[in-house]
Amino acid sequence: MRKRKKKLNTPRSKRMNKEGRLQSAAGWLKKYNGNHVIRGYRKHFAVDAETAIAELRILGVPLSDEAVRNARVSAQAAVKAKQARKDKRQRLQEQGQLSHIVQWSDETYAFIAGYTEWGFPYGITWEEMEQFADQESLHRTAPPRGGKGPVSSEDERDWPKAEERDAEEVPFDLEAFMRYADEDDDPSIPT
Repeated sequence: MRKRKKKLNTPRSKRMNKEGRLQSAAGWLKKYNGNHVIRGYRKHFAVDAETAIAELRILGVPLSDEAVRNARVSAQAAVKAKQARKDKRQRLQEQGQLSHIVQWSDETYAFIAGYTEWGFPYGITWEEMEQFADQESLHRTAPPRGGKGPVSSEDERDWPKAEERDAEEVPFDLEAFMRYADEDDDPSIPT
């Protein structure tokens, strides 16, 4: 079985060389209804203004001096605008202000950790960030493990450290959890 040819996405008129464009342009000019022949030729065949002007003159299309001048000025302005955008992008990148590439926060999330398959963001909301503003509330919500940092209560000192635990999973004891939650009636922690 023969290998299939890869289908090209670029239109044929934009892949043509000069000879192909000149042959195809005769039929294209008959169908072209616009007022700006140079612009239309440039866009249809994906060539620059100078090439379009030269090939249209070869085909015998009457071009006014004003139309040629306008096409050249337009091409020069486009080159200058592209260079200005490139310079601005490079200047912002050097300053480290190119933040529009990756957005880490928005009006809902203080930190966007990622996006779901459907495109919804998830992460830390601004309300959660306010709760974690000081280190004390962070330790009350999620006590530190592994012996690093302050311990907030006496019974937490007796908890097994991560390296002391067996590899086997410990079943969750809901009653012990509820007792512990009832002992610590802190209004800042939502239940």
